[in-house]
Amino acid sequence: MDQNLEKEMKLKQLDIQVSFYQQAIFQKTKIALVLASLSAAILIVATFGGNLLPFETIHFKIAITILLSLIPISLFIFLLENSYAISTCNNNIGNIVGMDMKAEMKKIEKDYGCWKKLGNKLCSYFPYFGIFFIFVVVVYIIVEIWK
Repeated sequence: MDQNLEKEMKLKQLDIQVSFYQQAIFQKTKIALVLASLSAAILIVATFGGNLLPFETIHFKIAITILLSLIPISLFIFLLENSYAISTCNNNIGNIVGMDMKAEMKKIEKDYGCWKKLGNKLCSYFPYFGIFFIFVVVVYIIVEIWK
């Protein structure tokens, strides 16, 4: 195969992987908006409680418990899938380029200052903290409903 054609094919594969990688990271950062809207919805349920919705029947308690439980579970599954996509993309880009991307990223990050490293870590783990907080609030609301 012609060297130029092979190089063009690798560049096209790289372009596709980089595009997919960017989309995966964008989706991960978009979860902050989802967390904010779900927090507002949970706040309404928690604030009004029995005044907004009648919690007397067992069927309603079961239904609201299932629906509230699905919020942190689905967010966590989405985040795990997204993290897997980012990792896979990172490995694919490394295979196409022929280098270990994790090692390269560590070299680049070594030049960052302390605050930029901290900012990157906080941004990276913010969705996990947000989901954990939503989980704690949902568990509290469910306990209050079943009292």
